[in-house]
Amino acid sequence: MTIAGVEDTYDSPPLPDFLDISHFPTFDMHDPRCQNYMTEMVEAMHAVGTIVSGSLFSANRVFRYENEKGEVEAVSAASPTADTSTIFNGNISDDIPAENLYKIIKSYGQRTALYRKLGFDAVTVHMSYRTQFPSQLLSPLTNFRTDEFGGSFENRARFPLLMLEEIRKAGGDDLIIEIQFSGEEPEGGYTFEEGIEFLKLAQKYVDIVVRSAEGDPNHPIPFELNPTPFLEMAAKVKVQGLDFLVSNVGGYFDPDIADQAIREGKVDLVAMARAWISNPDYGDIIAEGRKEDLVPCLRCNKCHGRGKRDIFTTTCSVNPLFGFEEVSPYLGKEAEKKKKVAVIGGGPGGMRTAIYLADRGHEVTIYEAENELGGAIRHADYVPFKWTLKEYKDYLIRQVEKRKIKVYLNTRATPETLGDEYDTVVAAIGASPVIPKIPGADLDHVTVATDALMHSDKIGKNVVIIGGGEVGVETGMFLAQKGRNVTVIEMRDELAADSTATHYRSMFEEAWKAIDNFHYVLNASAKQISKDHVTYTDKDGNDHDLPADSVILSVGMRSKSEEALSFYGKGREFWMVGDCKKPGTIQTTNRSAYGAAVNI
Repeated sequence: MTIAGVEDTYDSPPLPDFLDISHFPTFDMHDPRCQNYMTEMVEAMHAVGTIVSGSLFSANRVFRYENEKGEVEAVSAASPTADTSTIFNGNISDDIPAENLYKIIKSYGQRTALYRKLGFDAVTVHMSYRTQFPSQLLSPLTNFRTDEFGGSFENRARFPLLMLEEIRKAGGDDLIIEIQFSGEEPEGGYTFEEGIEFLKLAQKYVDIVVRSAEGDPNHPIPFELNPTPFLEMAAKVKVQGLDFLVSNVGGYFDPDIADQAIREGKVDLVAMARAWISNPDYGDIIAEGRKEDLVPCLRCNKCHGRGKRDIFTTTCSVNPLFGFEEVSPYLGKEAEKKKKVAVIGGGPGGMRTAIYLADRGHEVTIYEAENELGGAIRHADYVPFKWTLKEYKDYLIRQVEKRKIKVYLNTRATPETLGDEYDTVVAAIGASPVIPKIPGADLDHVTVATDALMHSDKIGKNVVIIGGGEVGVETGMFLAQKGRNVTVIEMRDELAADSTATHYRSMFEEAWKAIDNFHYVLNASAKQISKDHVTYTDKDGNDHDLPADSVILSVGMRSKSEEALSFYGKGREFWMVGDCKKPGTIQTTNRSAYGAAVNI
């Protein structure tokens, strides 16, 4: 194939704001430098017995196509007069010429042949939830064509079936072909029965079928209490007796649940991603029978990008080495000099730091002012949709207990009581809620979000929450589910504006909108708190009163840096980790904990 060194000369419009950027920093497989890297990667993976699959992902506006003369052309997905952005808006433009669709079908085969040339064993074809050409053309929700690619089921199935045939011809009989296929679609799309009809036609080409109806729910977040919400859909496909393996994706983490699903014949295999991001050694842990040592995935989906302000950044809340793999062999080694370390604070930052330090061989003592470990995440015990955070808290406590870490509960350490016996002191005392300068903020019926979550029995019937960030919204949802009438006042033009953008916020929003007694006011600021109401000012400057038996403040956190710094000088080394250094998240806390621990 004469593909090396081809240069693109076409212009491409900017990506829309809503687009999932984390999926798109892809390799140019036509660049010989990338081909060389891919070949080396595949060879390394083969050396340890791994089967390697390449993704065939078609959300492109321009395809590479090799014509009959062996020349590579840039093939537009639409005619020159068509708005190519329609591809990203969930619609196939009626202006896309049929001849271009046939070229795109051909390009799938050409890309498959390239993968085979580079040593890949399998391809994974994305054709779920109407984001790719195969699924868009199959679905009556997005296909309004009147030619041979539109209208009847037979015509709508033409593109994906010809595409799969082309892939099979190019890849050979021994190529493993997996399709990410929606079992059914929302109202107006194809039904489960019609999906099965397509799979009957496709089974001669494919080996593995996976996925469910919609994109976001395939990456379930904690508001979904069922750990594997699409298992039963996979089971419905499995009983059809078609000639391929049935896989399932969405929430698989617990190995016992996965084993049971396979043992009961509901699936042939399960697909995991987040479990291995949070636990790169997942396989070793399971093989050694150490299920309790698996770091729970929070289902925060930050591995898809943290939020609108940094959507190019993918990370893991519970694995601080995610993205640091190249340098990880040089970090966290056993300490050359064993030290006596005091960790002030038994919250997530303190526990994580203590665990890392103990694993490096240091003698560690935790001082915790409360009667239990957990710190800022103890409230997870009280909130059902915080179940992943509770699992994480319990995991940290178990890991502390498994190590020779001394823990003093009900002990508020001070520089005076700490003495001079420690080589190193780590302050992990967290942050305190910001109390806004609003008249009435000191009244008895005013509290902060974490206290409201842990003592919901003390909260009145009518609740006003000042602050509609992620914590304020979750607090409101929980109290509304407990029967309170809740209104959230938020200064910005959307709730939970900083929550994870991809595969999270949309489901978060769906969850709060499903609660009838959860209300909110945007572009508004609280003006005054009275004993039975809250006065707020709307975007037009008008004042309104909301009845309030209880008022909850959720306007941010302030680091306890001054208190933390009071421990400076109590050891030859001093470190601050987590929120006492800078208020953040579990992810930022874990990064700072690891960074401190490997330097002590």
